[in-house]
Amino acid sequence: MAVQVAKDTEPFVPASGAPAGMYIRTQVVDGQIIYPGPYARFLYNGELMIDPATGSAWAPKGATKVVAGKDLDIKKNHHDKAQAHWFEASKAQNMEKWERVAGRAIEHELDK
Repeated sequence: MAVQVAKDTEPFVPASGAPAGMYIRTQVVDGQIIYPGPYARFLYNGELMIDPATGSAWAPKGATKVVAGKDLDIKKNHHDKAQAHWFEASKAQNMEKWERVAGRAIEHELDK
């Protein structure tokens, strides 16, 4: 189920803005969907985060960033549906499909 959700959600996930517009590398581990950092957190929330000591979006390893009160400008170059809160957008579009997929998986398990 998690693999299906990750696949269906991918078109909503923005590129990170890191060098070469890298994508967030989605991982499915033990039924959980993981969007590893360091960019996933602020992209998901859609808000710029900064190092409070410097005011910069770039922070040394281990620094704790804070929300700066400015929305990110999420580009749609790589995914035309890219946006913050991508899971909610995907869920709104795909929930009925996910319910069918889950139902088939349960039926398959019960038939064993």
